[in-house]
Amino acid sequence: MSFGVLFIIGNVLAVVIISWLLKNKLLSLKFVFVRKLIIFGYVLFLLSFISVEGLILKEAYSKENYNKKEIDFVVILGAGLRGEEPSKTLQGRLDAGLEFLLDNREIPVIVSGGQGPGETITEAEAMGTFLVENGVEKGRVYYESLSTDTNENLKFSSEMLTRLGVNKPKILIITSDYHLFRAKLLAEEYGLTPYGLGGDSPFFVKVNYYIREYFGVVKDFVL
Repeated sequence: MSFGVLFIIGNVLAVVIISWLLKNKLLSLKFVFVRKLIIFGYVLFLLSFISVEGLILKEAYSKENYNKKEIDFVVILGAGLRGEEPSKTLQGRLDAGLEFLLDNREIPVIVSGGQGPGETITEAEAMGTFLVENGVEKGRVYYESLSTDTNENLKFSSEMLTRLGVNKPKILIITSDYHLFRAKLLAEEYGLTPYGLGGDSPFFVKVNYYIREYFGVVKDFVL
């Protein structure tokens, strides 16, 4: 929740500062220009935040129509472990992935995620173990174990599909609902045709990450 709390505190401080600047009639002409610049910047931030969040929410809650027979691969994105145990966020993605894979047994899957701080194995290994133990055939599971963020998830998965000889792949990305918009944008950058399926996550985690996703989208757009 720290990210969401910092976001709220930052906005409260911004409003307090802008209110003070508007009420202070003794500012020099130089500071009047600075005041206008600060207000313009904050309004621009709010407009961009509302616009991007609208796109994130639309992607999260709209039901996408796609032909399952056209899907070449499922790609499940990692989301952190506690030792070897999936976090609640990752478990939500795995549950959504398992349900889809058991209903569509002809489609293979890439589990994508490296090993981060506090993790004793790679996220890919943990995901693959869960899927196999719950009925997904071993031969259907491919492991991408090097990625450290969403961009690398899609980049390395795309490279793996190329090595497997899959041309112009159509993939179903399974991740958290709040993460679908950015994940699909990045997938398109790597020549993939992405569809999305969102896994559930705890309410307060979801709220925090909806806010965080705005900054992730801006970062990816700038870079």
